[in-house]
Parts: sequence; C-alpha cells; structure tokens
Amino acid sequence: MKKITSTFACLCACGWFTFLSCSPPEVGERSVNLIPAPTSVKTGEQVFTLNQKSDISYSDPSLKEVAEDLAAYIRDLTGWTLSIPSSPSGRGKIHLELTPEISGLKDLPAIWGASPKDGNPADEQYSLSIQKKQIRLQATTPEGIYRGTTSLKQLAAGNRSAKGEPIYLPVLEVKDSPRFAWRGLSLDVSRCFFTPEEVKQVIDMLALYKMNVLHIHLTDNQGWRIEINKYPKLTEIGSQMPNEGKPAGYYTQQQFKELVQYAAGRFITIVPEIDIPGHAAALFASYPGLKDAVQLNVDLNLSGQALGALDADDPYTMQLVKDVITEVAALTPGSYIHIGGDETLGLSEDKFIRFVNQTRQFVLDNGKKMVGWQEVCRADITAGDLFQHWIYFKGNMEIAGDGESAGLSPEVMKLLMEMFSKAAEDVESGISRKARAIVSPSTYVYLDHRYLEPSTDPAQADEQERLGMPAYPKQTIEQMYDWNPSTFNPLLDPSQNIGGIEAAIWCETISSFRELQFMLMPRLAGVAEKGWSKVEDTSWEEYRTRLSSHPLLWETAHWNYFKSSLVDWK
Repeated sequence: MKKITSTFACLCACGWFTFLSCSPPEVGERSVNLIPAPTSVKTGEQVFTLNQKSDISYSDPSLKEVAEDLAAYIRDLTGWTLSIPSSPSGRGKIHLELTPEISGLKDLPAIWGASPKDGNPADEQYSLSIQKKQIRLQATTPEGIYRGTTSLKQLAAGNRSAKGEPIYLPVLEVKDSPRFAWRGLSLDVSRCFFTPEEVKQVIDMLALYKMNVLHIHLTDNQGWRIEINKYPKLTEIGSQMPNEGKPAGYYTQQQFKELVQYAAGRFITIVPEIDIPGHAAALFASYPGLKDAVQLNVDLNLSGQALGALDADDPYTMQLVKDVITEVAALTPGSYIHIGGDETLGLSEDKFIRFVNQTRQFVLDNGKKMVGWQEVCRADITAGDLFQHWIYFKGNMEIAGDGESAGLSPEVMKLLMEMFSKAAEDVESGISRKARAIVSPSTYVYLDHRYLEPSTDPAQADEQERLGMPAYPKQTIEQMYDWNPSTFNPLLDPSQNIGGIEAAIWCETISSFRELQFMLMPRLAGVAEKGWSKVEDTSWEEYRTRLSSHPLLWETAHWNYFKSSLVDWK
C-alpha cells in the first residue's frame, strides 16, 4: 500500500485520481470522486475487479439486510445478482464486518451536534479497505457499515463500464467519520404532495449521500398531509385545499409508519413537522371553530403565506394541538417532533410565547424533544431543545428589489421588517438558554433558489426560469456551496451549540416530482458534504470535479438534475 496522503483534501488537489502508471493499460483512470469527502483516504497502485462472480459476506446477522441492500444496488447498476450467504461467514469478495474497535478511527476529528435518534454519533464511523483480492468494510455498528456501503455504491457507479463488463475499483483505504451528527433535508409535502413511493426515492438519495434526517413539513396553509384519527376533517377537508391544481392528498397513519420503517432501514430518522401556530389555513378550513388570534385585514400577496394563527388562550384549540401531537408522536420512534413556530405575522409576542410553551410541553409529555424554527427562541426553550436557524442573509433582506417591485404593499413590508428585526436576536437568545441550533441559513441551503448560471442542456431553460422563488436572488451552485456551517455565524460554536445542518426545499413553484428532483440536485450533494466533511479540507474547484461523475448515480436512479455549466459533467 502506497500512502499518497492522509487527508482527502491533499489527495484531491486536482479533483480526479488516476491509476495509470501501475494499473493494467486496459483499465484506465479510476474515479474516487466520493461525496461527501471522506475524512482520510490512502490510495494504492492496483485495482479490485468487481464482476458477476463476486459475492458479499457478513460477520453478524444484523448485517444481512445491509448486504442485501448493497447487492440490490449493484444488481440495478449492472444486472448482476451477487450471492449472499444465508448466515454469517467471512469468505466473500466483499466482506462486511462488525468489530468492537477499528485502528485509526479514534484519531479522527470530534463529531459535533445532536443525534436525531439520541444515539452515539460515532456509530456512523467506518473503515473501508479495497485490496486487489477483497473488499473489507468494518464498523462498530450496522449503521457504520451502511454508511460505508454508500461509498462503495458511489465507487461502483463512478467506475462502471459497459453493462455486463467488470467494474475496476481503485485499491484504497478510507477512514471516515461525520462532522455533524444531524444532517438533513426538510421536505415540503404540503405545498406539493408527493406519494409514499416518491418520498422513498428522496430517502434513497439522502442515504446515498450519508444524510440521516428527513424532516417532513406535513402541514401548512396549502394542505394537511397526515391522518389524525381524532380529527378526520383535517384530511377530509384540509388535505384537499385549493392549490393551483397541484397534487393533493395525505398519508394514512399506516403509510407514514411504513415511511418511517423504510427510512430506518437506511439509518435515516424521520422528524415530522406540524407547523403551528401560524401557517394554519388548512386547520381553520377543517375546523372553523378554532379561534384565530390574528385579526388583521391585509392581503399579503406572498406565495405560500396567509395571515392567521392558533390562539393559545382557546381551550378547544389547545386540546386539538395536544391530541395531534400525541398521535404524531406515536407514529415515529425518533426522538424529535418539529412544532414549526415560524412567520406568525400579526400574532402578539405574548400569545406566541404561551403557545410555544404549551406545545413544547405536549411534546415532552409524549417522551419526545422539541425542534422549532428559530422564532421559538423567544419562548422558554432550554437544553435538549433544537431551533432551526433559517433567517440569514448575506446582505439586506433577501427580496429581489424593493417591496414595491416585488408586489408587496407598505403594510406587508412593515410586517416583514418587524419579523426580521425580531429574528436578529433569536440565535443569541436560543444559545443563552442552552438550546442548540440546526443551521439552515436560507442563503445557502434553501434549495428553492433559482439557478443563476446557464444549463448545458438548452431544454432545461424553461424549468430553470420557472422553478424557484422569484423573491430570492438567483444563485449559482458554487455560491450555495461556498460556505462553512461552523463559522458563517460567529455567535455559534460548533463544539457547543450547533446541533447539525439541514437543507430545505419549499414547493410554492414545484408541481411534480420531476421538478422536485431538478431543484434538489446537484445542490443537495453539496449540503451533504458540508454536514459530513471537514470543510477546511475541501474547495469548490476540487468538489466540482468530484461532482462531475455523479450523474452516473442519478441516472441509475432515473433522477432529473440541473446540468450546471459550472461543471464538466462526465
């Protein structure tokens, strides 16, 4: 084994690794374009040959499903059916091995943040050794083994030849560990409903990039998307709100449990969000007897927004909130429930605080922990709570042009400026109360920004212009990649008060699953890297080269993506 470097950054100074000098001439260059960038990589001078005679073995019964998942991916990629023993063994060409201790992993950087399942973040660490005769993947838990298999999947897809031909993988040693314990995506299924099968595809894409949280935005003005047995009108009426002809619907409790189980099989935790007290038009439509605490007669003229908020002083309203939280808590074994709490325009501060405090207690009473958007920092949150830090602009308020050119009245601009001025103190207030931040700065991880640079495919021009919030300035994928979660807000110390990182995709302009895919990729891969990798060891120039081969993975999954002209796609 020849050590080229101990860090991924130095290894990939040119972004593409080749093994021409000592590899067989017919093999050619080998890609190690892994995303997220591993913590440590050492490369050798030979190749491992993966073919239809290769097999997969495992050391413990708990790894059988992980082995089957890897075999299924290779089958989809190549058409081969790799054999897997019915019980643990150690003879396979690809061997998955649980071990109590792995040399070198203790020397990796500390893992920061909050585990979404209250586990040990070190469970995700793994060691991958590809030698000429065998691939050996080691970890202390099945979760670590699974994270390692995603690296194998990327290597196999990035180095595949013609269908049926062997795949030559570079000999290498990887020691890998996440930077943050919480790495997620907030998926808006209220403004555009996605079927359970479509959500499963999103889960698969998150897993491929070592993300471990799917935060599902289940309720908003445009639709209520989760069955609540005690309040059937929430789905009878609330799931069928007029919504510009977009797909409507909801998840039965059984369907939601199946999504939770599917995600858990990929070591992803689903965090359900019930967005209250604002964003409640579907609630008010379903149960008109609920008291509205906002009494303003203003046309917001803002996509996805409506005035109105639940009243903390109305016993009927709070009983409904308690019942909803109780049913939702029973649907997921995850440790957290998201209660929303954002953009309560026109709601008095004292009513807002009382509402958050009561709803937080409902969450705790059900054995869960609370997550909320950053405005919940104004309430009595404390250690164990998480707040999602989303309001962050590089310059002035992130609205393209002034309020008038954006179609906003002076009354609406006043409401927005009040909201944003209050938000300026949220983060400091939250961390002073010992809560931790999930960093979701809108400038960098709101994936409903329109793409700025041209596509290499002229056929994408219509999607590029039509999709994304027109109120946001357009940004290139480089601009949205070029940030550091650890340092972008000097108030936050990653070792103490950052819980993790999470992207968000809002669907005001999205009306189909294909359009969702277009807005997610390639930017979701960049967010995944910011959550997993040591950012100081990466750069746009080498990342864009690693990214260039990833359409091979997306096309295998039949995934639509934006073909940015900033990347020389393979």
